[in-house]
Amino acid sequence: MTMRDDRAGDLAVADIQSLKASDHPDALLQLLSSSTQDVFPVLDDRGRVVGTIGEPDLLRVLSPSEPTLSFGPGKLIREGLIDTIEDMMTRRPLTCRVSDPIHAALKKMATLNIAQLVVIDDNDTLVGLLRARDLFKALFGKDRP
Repeated sequence: MTMRDDRAGDLAVADIQSLKASDHPDALLQLLSSSTQDVFPVLDDRGRVVGTIGEPDLLRVLSPSEPTLSFGPGKLIREGLIDTIEDMMTRRPLTCRVSDPIHAALKKMATLNIAQLVVIDDNDTLVGLLRARDLFKALFGKDRP
């Protein structure tokens, strides 16, 4: 198979960590301290991807421009204003389908200026992450014919 024939699912990293929409923000803190992932897919109770959460979402929550944050983000969580990952996540995840051609996924990543896409199947179930660094390795790595 040549890179021209590859599909998003062929190069997606399947061994990734995810969160449930109903998880407490503490679960995110644990993942951030133990993972090198930049973005975590967020799943509903049926395992479908309903969002993502990453550093941009944290910056939005921690933003000092929000009047509700004048007493600090920790208090937002303690007061129950933010009590689940769903309260913090990006609701429209940037995704591609497992069967999408790599060139289409690359074009989407370049157009949106992002370094990764969540790869899903036809049931919106998580398959993995398609990351720019893995695409680069596939194109230029020594193990590629």
